[in-house]
Amino acid sequence: MDRENVGKRVANIRAAKNVSARQLSIELGQSSQYINQIETRNKLPSLEVLFAFCDYFRITPKEFFDDEQVYPIQYKALISELNKLDTDELGKVIAIIKVISKNKR
Repeated sequence: MDRENVGKRVANIRAAKNVSARQLSIELGQSSQYINQIETRNKLPSLEVLFAFCDYFRITPKEFFDDEQVYPIQYKALISELNKLDTDELGKVIAIIKVISKNKR
């Protein structure tokens, strides 16, 4: 992930959890202007804020920076649920995902 996408990632993760920029700024102890500057790519978050952001959304910094995980919070929840399934059930889930993916093309 390049520095241009950090703000976009912050905005996408925040929106995916239905947290307003104002609420996030309060939770992180920052001004709403600071969060806005990050999301509009005018400023990069400090490491302290980035770690606080990850803690707040219960993701790791690795998950934050992983470009292949478009929706890290949802992926984490999905993996947690998939780990509860046996091999046959996983095969059914894979088949369902393939049908859904095929229909999106």
